[in-house]
Amino acid sequence: MTITDKHRAYGEAMNFESVYDYSEQYKVNDNPTVWKYMSMEKFKSLIDEKALYFSKPSGFFDPLEGSYSYWDIKQRDTGGNTRDYMKRIQEFSAISCWHINDHESAAMWDLYLGGGDGIAIKTTYKDLYNSIHDPYIIFSGKLQYIDFNKDMTSENVFDTLFYKRKSFSFENELRLMIIASRIDHKNLEKQFENEGIPSQDWDGIIDDLEEKSYEFSHPNGNLVSCDLNNLIHSIYVSPKSPPEVVDKVKSMVKEIGMSSEIIVKSNLYEDYIY
Repeated sequence: MTITDKHRAYGEAMNFESVYDYSEQYKVNDNPTVWKYMSMEKFKSLIDEKALYFSKPSGFFDPLEGSYSYWDIKQRDTGGNTRDYMKRIQEFSAISCWHINDHESAAMWDLYLGGGDGIAIKTTYKDLYNSIHDPYIIFSGKLQYIDFNKDMTSENVFDTLFYKRKSFSFENELRLMIIASRIDHKNLEKQFENEGIPSQDWDGIIDDLEEKSYEFSHPNGNLVSCDLNNLIHSIYVSPKSPPEVVDKVKSMVKEIGMSSEIIVKSNLYEDYIY
């Protein structure tokens, strides 16, 4: 991280926040059901840390994710932002991906687990959003699936992270994003007031939190604290996992005081005998 990139990322983040605040694109209506598919290793991290892992965009599979479209490059001024510049600036952000669906998805089990053991957390958008208790502002929105040959993305480097190619539309993704320096002042001030912290100390505390926001917990992402009781409605165990994995998941949730009744063994591939 260079000082120059840090300053540029700050400017891009300020610009994105102003776009986010007024854009209808980011409004998530009707409180949809959302799912998070993960390996047992990642689930254990969630339980142990009581935090969701947000991944840097550099870890994503699609090489065009977070880039301008072909239309953008040919039809308008992109401000001279090269692909290398965009990738460097986007390293100041981290993302959590969720699948919008009323039902569990065979495609998502295969995509995230490839036949291995794992679980899927089922919740709603509002409970997911409200479960997060962290100084970062949580930017959220449904991904826009476009034709990169004919449609435009956005001029803002962080805004482009909410666009993907139509080939990925089956993911029906809800995306949460944090950006270094973007701290939720309003919630923090309510917290300070409730804790009886003198108002003259607020600015100094927030300044320290903004500076610390650049220090992600992992080289490729960041842990964002959350309330698991608020977050988790139910936990589906992979349809390909044996009974002992179900028992292991039940034991893990009991250890943190949650009821094993929220555990569901997926019957996605069970046969019907008739």
